Amino acid sequence: MLVTVQDLTVGVEPRLVVASRPRTLVLLISPEDIEGVMLGPTGTQLGSRARMARLSDPASSFGAMWSQLEPLGEFDRIAVTTKPGLGEHWGPDAVTRELERQSLRAVRLIALADLRWSHLIARSGVELVIAPGDEFESALFLNGVHVPGLALGRHRFRKGRTYEEYLAPRVRERKGVEAWNRRLRRVVREVLKVWNPTVLHVAVPSGVAVALELGPTVIVIPTPVGFDGALSLWSSEAVVTGS
Repeated sequence: MLVTVQDLTVGVEPRLVVASRPRTLVLLISPEDIEGVMLGPTGTQLGSRARMARLSDPASSFGAMWSQLEPLGEFDRIAVTTKPGLGEHWGPDAVTRELERQSLRAVRLIALADLRWSHLIARSGVELVIAPGDEFESALFLNGVHVPGLALGRHRFRKGRTYEEYLAPRVRERKGVEAWNRRLRRVVREVLKVWNPTVLHVAVPSGVAVALELGPTVIVIPTPVGFDGALSLWSSEAVVTGS
Protein backbone atom coordinates (compact mmCIF):
# COMPACT_ATOMS: atom_id res chain seq x y z
CA MET A 1 0.00 0.00 0.00
CA LEU A 2 1.35 3.40 -1.00
CA VAL A 3 0.51 6.17 1.41
CA THR A 4 1.14 9.83 0.72
CA VAL A 5 1.62 11.84 3.88
CA GLN A 6 -0.60 14.88 3.80
CA ASP A 7 -0.19 18.17 5.63
CA LEU A 8 -2.56 17.68 8.55
CA THR A 9 -2.85 21.42 9.12
CA VAL A 10 -4.66 22.05 5.80
CA GLY A 11 -8.10 23.45 6.52
CA VAL A 12 -7.36 23.67 10.26
CA GLU A 13 -6.40 26.70 12.34
CA PRO A 14 -3.41 25.30 14.26
CA ARG A 15 -2.09 28.55 15.63
CA LEU A 16 -2.57 29.55 19.24
CA VAL A 17 -3.58 33.19 19.57
CA VAL A 18 -1.90 34.21 22.80
CA ALA A 19 -2.51 37.97 22.77
CA SER A 20 -3.07 40.89 20.43
CA ARG A 21 0.46 42.24 20.66
CA PRO A 22 3.26 39.80 21.54
CA ARG A 23 6.05 39.29 19.07
CA THR A 24 8.08 36.20 19.86
CA LEU A 25 11.72 35.73 18.97
CA VAL A 26 12.27 32.02 18.37
CA LEU A 27 15.82 30.68 18.58
CA LEU A 28 16.92 27.22 17.47
CA ILE A 29 20.30 26.40 19.02
CA SER A 30 22.24 23.58 17.38
CA PRO A 31 25.85 22.44 17.80
CA GLU A 32 26.83 24.39 14.66
CA ASP A 33 24.81 27.60 14.79
CA ILE A 34 21.87 29.58 16.13
CA GLU A 35 18.88 30.24 13.90
CA GLY A 36 16.41 33.00 14.71
CA VAL A 37 12.98 33.94 13.41
CA MET A 38 10.31 36.39 14.53
CA LEU A 39 6.71 35.21 14.97
CA GLY A 40 3.63 37.38 15.27
CA PRO A 41 0.88 36.72 17.86
CA THR A 42 -0.75 33.99 15.75
CA GLY A 43 2.50 32.30 14.72
CA THR A 44 2.94 34.02 11.37
CA GLN A 45 6.60 34.47 10.47
CA LEU A 46 7.59 38.12 10.27
CA GLY A 47 10.46 38.82 7.90
CA SER A 48 13.25 36.42 7.05
CA ARG A 49 15.35 34.09 9.18
CA ALA A 50 18.74 34.90 10.58
CA ARG A 51 21.56 32.43 11.15
CA MET A 52 24.56 33.06 13.39
CA ALA A 53 27.59 31.04 14.39
CA ARG A 54 27.42 29.42 17.84
CA LEU A 55 30.45 30.33 19.91
CA SER A 56 31.95 28.42 22.84
CA ASP A 57 29.63 29.68 25.57
CA PRO A 58 26.17 31.31 25.86
CA ALA A 59 27.42 34.72 27.01
CA SER A 60 29.66 35.31 23.99
CA SER A 61 27.25 33.67 21.53
CA PHE A 62 24.28 35.78 22.56
CA GLY A 63 26.38 38.91 22.88
CA ALA A 64 27.45 38.55 19.25
CA MET A 65 24.03 37.70 17.81
CA TRP A 66 21.95 40.78 18.64
CA SER A 67 23.34 42.89 15.82
CA GLN A 68 22.48 40.14 13.34
CA LEU A 69 18.95 39.86 14.75
CA GLU A 70 18.33 43.61 14.57
CA PRO A 71 16.63 43.45 11.11
CA LEU A 72 13.93 41.23 12.64
CA GLY A 73 12.72 44.10 14.83
CA GLU A 74 11.53 44.40 18.43
CA PHE A 75 10.22 41.42 20.39
CA ASP A 76 8.40 40.84 23.66
CA ARG A 77 9.60 37.36 24.66
CA ILE A 78 11.87 34.53 23.56
CA ALA A 79 11.11 30.88 22.85
CA VAL A 80 14.21 28.67 22.64
CA THR A 81 14.52 25.18 21.19
CA THR A 82 17.73 23.21 21.57
CA LYS A 83 19.24 20.30 19.71
CA PRO A 84 21.31 17.70 21.57
CA GLY A 85 25.11 17.84 21.76
CA LEU A 86 25.52 21.49 22.80
CA GLY A 87 28.09 20.78 25.50
CA GLU A 88 28.42 21.29 29.23
CA HIS A 89 28.09 25.08 29.24
CA TRP A 90 24.77 24.98 27.40
CA GLY A 91 22.42 23.51 29.98
CA PRO A 92 18.82 24.82 29.86
CA ASP A 93 19.18 26.84 33.07
CA ALA A 94 22.39 28.50 31.88
CA VAL A 95 20.93 29.35 28.47
CA THR A 96 17.70 30.73 29.93
CA ARG A 97 19.48 32.78 32.59
CA GLU A 98 21.94 34.35 30.13
CA LEU A 99 19.29 35.18 27.55
CA GLU A 100 17.08 36.81 30.16
CA ARG A 101 20.05 38.81 31.45
CA GLN A 102 21.04 40.11 28.03
CA SER A 103 17.58 40.62 26.50
CA LEU A 104 15.62 41.73 29.58
CA ARG A 105 12.79 39.56 28.25
CA ALA A 106 11.08 36.43 29.54
CA VAL A 107 12.54 33.22 28.09
CA ARG A 108 11.08 29.72 27.80
CA LEU A 109 13.13 26.78 26.57
CA ILE A 110 12.33 23.29 25.35
CA ALA A 111 14.28 20.48 23.68
CA LEU A 112 13.54 20.36 19.95
CA ALA A 113 12.43 16.72 20.19
CA ASP A 114 9.81 17.64 22.80
CA LEU A 115 8.53 20.54 20.72
CA ARG A 116 8.28 18.55 17.49
CA TRP A 117 7.06 15.17 18.65
CA SER A 118 5.57 15.18 22.16
CA HIS A 119 2.09 16.15 20.91
CA LEU A 120 2.10 13.27 18.39
CA ILE A 121 3.05 10.36 20.61
CA ALA A 122 0.74 8.11 22.66
CA ARG A 123 2.79 8.47 25.90
CA SER A 124 2.70 4.74 26.57
CA GLY A 125 5.69 2.40 26.63
CA VAL A 126 8.80 2.89 24.51
CA GLU A 127 8.10 5.16 21.55
CA LEU A 128 10.75 5.93 18.96
CA VAL A 129 10.54 8.64 16.31
CA ILE A 130 12.70 8.72 13.20
CA ALA A 131 12.53 11.47 10.60
CA PRO A 132 14.62 11.08 7.44
CA GLY A 133 15.50 14.39 5.85
CA ASP A 134 18.41 16.77 5.41
CA GLU A 135 19.16 15.59 8.91
CA PHE A 136 18.02 12.21 10.20
CA GLU A 137 16.19 13.20 13.36
CA SER A 138 15.47 10.67 16.09
CA ALA A 139 13.78 10.89 19.47
CA LEU A 140 13.13 8.32 22.18
CA PHE A 141 10.24 8.58 24.65
CA LEU A 142 9.54 6.38 27.67
CA ASN A 143 5.93 6.71 28.83
CA GLY A 144 5.88 10.16 27.25
CA VAL A 145 9.13 11.39 28.80
CA HIS A 146 11.83 12.36 26.32
CA VAL A 147 15.11 10.49 26.77
CA PRO A 148 17.79 12.92 25.47
CA GLY A 149 20.97 12.14 23.60
CA LEU A 150 19.82 9.72 20.89
CA ALA A 151 21.42 10.34 17.48
CA LEU A 152 20.39 7.40 15.29
CA GLY A 153 21.24 9.29 12.12
CA ARG A 154 24.95 8.69 12.80
CA HIS A 155 24.57 4.90 12.91
CA ARG A 156 26.57 3.17 10.18
CA PHE A 157 24.32 0.97 8.08
CA ARG A 158 25.21 -0.21 4.58
CA LYS A 159 28.60 0.22 2.88
CA GLY A 160 29.69 2.53 5.67
CA ARG A 161 26.87 5.00 5.08
CA THR A 162 24.91 6.38 7.99
CA TYR A 163 21.11 6.37 8.09
CA GLU A 164 21.27 10.08 7.31
CA GLU A 165 23.34 9.49 4.18
CA TYR A 166 21.40 6.37 3.16
CA LEU A 167 18.01 8.18 3.20
CA ALA A 168 19.07 11.69 2.22
CA PRO A 169 16.62 13.70 0.06
CA ARG A 170 19.17 13.68 -2.77
CA VAL A 171 18.89 9.87 -2.86
CA ARG A 172 15.14 10.13 -3.39
CA GLU A 173 15.65 12.72 -6.12
CA ARG A 174 18.37 10.72 -7.88
CA LYS A 175 17.05 7.16 -7.53
CA GLY A 176 13.32 7.81 -7.34
CA VAL A 177 10.64 7.28 -4.70
CA GLU A 178 10.40 3.50 -5.16
CA ALA A 179 14.11 2.91 -4.55
CA TRP A 180 14.05 5.34 -1.61
CA ASN A 181 11.13 3.43 -0.10
CA ARG A 182 13.09 0.18 -0.33
CA ARG A 183 15.87 1.83 1.62
CA LEU A 184 13.40 3.19 4.15
CA ARG A 185 11.94 -0.29 4.73
CA ARG A 186 15.45 -1.71 5.33
CA VAL A 187 16.19 0.99 7.88
CA VAL A 188 12.84 0.55 9.63
CA ARG A 189 13.32 -3.22 9.87
CA GLU A 190 16.78 -2.70 11.36
CA VAL A 191 15.52 -0.14 13.87
CA LEU A 192 12.64 -2.39 14.92
CA LYS A 193 14.98 -5.35 15.37
CA VAL A 194 17.51 -3.43 17.47
CA TRP A 195 15.25 -1.16 19.53
CA ASN A 196 12.02 -3.20 19.70
CA PRO A 197 9.87 -0.15 20.50
CA THR A 198 6.22 -0.32 21.47
CA VAL A 199 5.58 2.05 18.57
CA LEU A 200 7.87 3.41 15.88
CA HIS A 201 6.77 6.73 14.42
CA VAL A 202 8.21 7.40 10.96
CA ALA A 203 7.98 11.08 10.07
CA VAL A 204 8.23 12.10 6.43
CA PRO A 205 7.71 15.43 4.64
CA SER A 206 4.25 16.31 3.40
CA GLY A 207 3.60 14.96 -0.09
CA VAL A 208 6.18 12.15 0.03
CA ALA A 209 4.72 8.75 -0.90
CA VAL A 210 5.61 6.08 1.65
CA ALA A 211 5.15 2.30 1.33
CA LEU A 212 5.99 0.40 4.50
CA GLU A 213 3.44 -2.34 5.45
CA LEU A 214 5.46 -3.35 8.49
CA GLY A 215 2.62 -3.89 10.94
CA PRO A 216 0.56 -1.88 13.43
CA THR A 217 3.56 -0.83 15.52
CA VAL A 218 4.81 1.41 12.70
CA ILE A 219 2.95 4.69 12.27
CA VAL A 220 3.67 7.20 9.50
CA ILE A 221 3.30 10.83 10.58
CA PRO A 222 4.03 14.18 8.89
CA THR A 223 7.24 15.99 9.72
CA PRO A 224 6.46 19.28 11.50
CA VAL A 225 7.35 22.34 9.47
CA GLY A 226 9.78 25.00 10.61
CA PHE A 227 9.02 26.53 13.99
CA ASP A 228 5.48 25.14 14.26
CA GLY A 229 4.50 24.80 17.88
CA ALA A 230 6.86 27.42 19.30
CA LEU A 231 4.02 29.60 20.56
CA SER A 232 2.66 26.66 22.55
CA LEU A 233 5.44 27.34 25.07
CA TRP A 234 3.39 30.34 26.16
CA SER A 235 0.11 28.54 26.70
CA SER A 236 -0.93 27.88 30.29
CA GLU A 237 -0.56 24.13 29.74
CA ALA A 238 2.98 24.30 28.40
CA VAL A 239 5.55 21.98 29.94
CA VAL A 240 8.94 23.58 29.45
CA THR A 241 11.90 21.23 29.42
CA GLY A 242 15.49 21.02 28.32
CA SER A 243 17.95 18.29 27.44
